[in-house]
Amino acid sequence: MPGGIRAVAAENLVASWMDLECASGNDQSFSHSAMRRTSRLLPQLLPGTDFVCSGYSAVPNPDNMFAGSNLDVEDYDDWNTIQRDLQVDGGLRHVREDEILQVRHRAALALQAVFAELDLPPITDAEVEAATYAHGSEDYPDRDVLEDLRAAQSVMERGVTGLDLVRALERTGFGDVAEHLLTVLRQRVSGDLLQTSAVLTDDFVPLSAINDANDYAGPGTGYRLEGERWEQLKMLRHVTSADNPETEVS
Repeated sequence: MPGGIRAVAAENLVASWMDLECASGNDQSFSHSAMRRTSRLLPQLLPGTDFVCSGYSAVPNPDNMFAGSNLDVEDYDDWNTIQRDLQVDGGLRHVREDEILQVRHRAALALQAVFAELDLPPITDAEVEAATYAHGSEDYPDRDVLEDLRAAQSVMERGVTGLDLVRALERTGFGDVAEHLLTVLRQRVSGDLLQTSAVLTDDFVPLSAINDANDYAGPGTGYRLEGERWEQLKMLRHVTSADNPETEVS
């Protein structure tokens, strides 16, 4: 509608002004136009907002069964570059491909082990390999959907909980993953993540309006992208060494 994005930006401003949580609406598709999607973000990127991306899609748009996001995995490189260009923290950072493949492969192995431990339809080695390198579902082998649905129903009927997953991971040699999952489950029980503007730090400590109050007092007093975090966002995968153009700056 005419002036609609101005109205949304104003709503974001009022919500922040009144110290309310401001979900900026980027977890919904806005347009297929790259220029319009970027223009949708500018009123948030320049002054700042609680969460520029409360829902940044971690899958390609066709695989998003909930709703397409204004940004998704197709936009990682652009988004990381926009963060650097405008010196704004949008929550992402560049990760080297070898690190990503290592994490994806181990995650697939962990799921394979848990499925076997809980007597669910097996995940084959070929599926583990595909999950490591696949961009989306079109790159993944077809599974027996009915069998997987029956398995999902059995999980409900057996009352399988998050603690069962923790035990399965521990028994199958994924103790570190089990520990992290248990930590996340503890956070869900505590409910601290339900507080206004809550996020988890690298150490799984929740920061929110309760223990990290908004103390903004005018221009220059808010969050500044600097130090280690700013150095992280400068490292883009397509930035290469001047001495050796074949080498990424990292």
